[in-house]
Amino acid sequence: MANSSTLSCTVVRVTRHDTVLIRVHCPPIQSQINMHMVLEGVKVQRKAKSEIVDWVDVHADSDRVNFLTWEWFRDSYGRVLGDLTDPQTGDSLTQWLLSRRVAKPWPDHYLAILRDMVAAEGPEEC
Repeated sequence: MANSSTLSCTVVRVTRHDTVLIRVHCPPIQSQINMHMVLEGVKVQRKAKSEIVDWVDVHADSDRVNFLTWEWFRDSYGRVLGDLTDPQTGDSLTQWLLSRRVAKPWPDHYLAILRDMVAAEGPEEC
């Protein structure tokens, strides 16, 4: 991810096969925020939920993993697009799911989100 930012986070819960609830420390307000994250650039199968839980159990260091995002882009449900990585090894959750064949690359992910945004605008009134 070009121009990405990395933050340490805690995985609170895997809410769906493609959605993870994470807690990130926010220094400007000296607090923590919860946000839903969807994996960027992949379509995830329904059976991937247990694979995500297993990956987090193995790779979390003191319950912390790294949250990687690019430009804080959000999908039509308001979920931030990103990835989770192991703080020690740099192993990526997305790469793990692809190697386990429970996810497929989705190179048009951003294009699909932009289409949704334009469709939500509705027709222009004259």
